Amino acid sequence: MPPIKLEITPLFNNQTITEKTWYVSSQKDSIQFTKLKFYLTDFQLKSKEGIIKSIENSNYLIDVFNPSSLDILLNTTSFSLGDELSFNLGVSSAMNTSGAHSGALDPSNGMFWSWQSGYINFKIEGLSPSCVTRKNKFQFHIGGYQAPHNTLRRLSFILNKQTTQLNLNLEGFFEGTKLAVDNQIMVPGEKANELATEFFNTMTIN
Repeated sequence: MPPIKLEITPLFNNQTITEKTWYVSSQKDSIQFTKLKFYLTDFQLKSKEGIIKSIENSNYLIDVFNPSSLDILLNTTSFSLGDELSFNLGVSSAMNTSGAHSGALDPSNGMFWSWQSGYINFKIEGLSPSCVTRKNKFQFHIGGYQAPHNTLRRLSFILNKQTTQLNLNLEGFFEGTKLAVDNQIMVPGEKANELATEFFNTMTIN
């Protein structure tokens, strides 16, 4: 059986997101992205009979501006069309509290705050003339694994083909965000939790 393949496509108003390109949000903010990174972890297969199989070492750090990270190959032998594939957007509480990790979860990747606050599940950084900040920068570093503001989200869908397209429709993340007012979230909390849901809702499966 060939591997399951997940192809990730970052979009803004149906345009592929690239560096040094300007986009306009529904709030009329001009936006240029400089960093877009997020974790997809803990992939599992659930058969039509309800048997769940975890896919080992399935933790990935996606960097939108590193094309090699946008294709995920899941080498597993027992997958059938009609199985359900699920995975986390972010890093689970167990991984946050179980000591240092290597590979995609190595703290040297710059996606880790501290043992208390844990992993940054996703980073969205960029520029906008609307931001009255140094060099007009906006920064959203979203994480937090403790209740009531656990920013982990889980996505699941039925496999009906070998290669699945995962689209990020990033315009949705900015629909409720006016960058002149909200342009920096760097700690866990209620706002981070809200933005985790907004980011999760940008994801569609084709």
